[in-house]
Amino acid sequence: MDWSIIVSSAIVSITTITGILLKEYLQRRKNKQNTCVVKYTKKNQNIQTAIEYTLEKSGADRAYIYEFHNGETFYSGTHQQKFSCTYEALNIGVSAESMHLQGLRVSTFNDYIKDVLGITEGEYFSSPDIEELSNPLVKNWLQSRGIHSSYAFPIKTLNNGIVGMLCIDFTKKKTKLNKDQIALMQNQSIIISGYLI
Repeated sequence: MDWSIIVSSAIVSITTITGILLKEYLQRRKNKQNTCVVKYTKKNQNIQTAIEYTLEKSGADRAYIYEFHNGETFYSGTHQQKFSCTYEALNIGVSAESMHLQGLRVSTFNDYIKDVLGITEGEYFSSPDIEELSNPLVKNWLQSRGIHSSYAFPIKTLNNGIVGMLCIDFTKKKTKLNKDQIALMQNQSIIISGYLI
C-alpha cells in the first residue's frame, strides 16, 4: 500500500472540504451583513419619512433630530455627554445645518436641554421669538442658523428614558405653534422613538 497516495488524497479532500466550508461561512457572513445594512437603511428611510412629514404638516422650514450619545472621556474617566443632529429635512431655500451640529456638549447647552426635557417649564422647548431668549449662548446659537422661532420635543423610550429631541425651526418668520402643531410634534416624537430604540 502506497501511503503517499493516501496522504495526498486525504490532504486534497481536507483542502476541498475546508474551501467549501470557508466559502459557505463567508457567504452567510455576507448575507448577514447585507441583511443588517438593508434593515438599517429601511429604519433610516422610515425616520427620514417621519421628519419630512413633520416638516410638511407643521409648516416649519427645517425639521431635525438630535440624538444623545457619549463622546470621549475626561481625564477623570467620566463620559462627555453629547448630542448630534442625525436626521434633517428642509424646505427649499433653507440651509442644511446637520453637519455643523455634531458632538455638541450637553453641559454647554444645559439650559436648552433642561427646557426640552421639561425640567424648567412645560414638556418641550418653545421659543416663538428667538429675540426674547434670556440665555445669550442659546440665543446666538439659534440666530447663527437664521432661526426666528424654534421648538424641540423630547424623544422618549417606553420607560421615559430620553434618547433624543425632535426639533423644528422657522427661518422665514416668527411662528407660535397652535394646539394641532403641538399635538403633531408630540405624536411624531413617539413614532420616531419606535425607530430609534
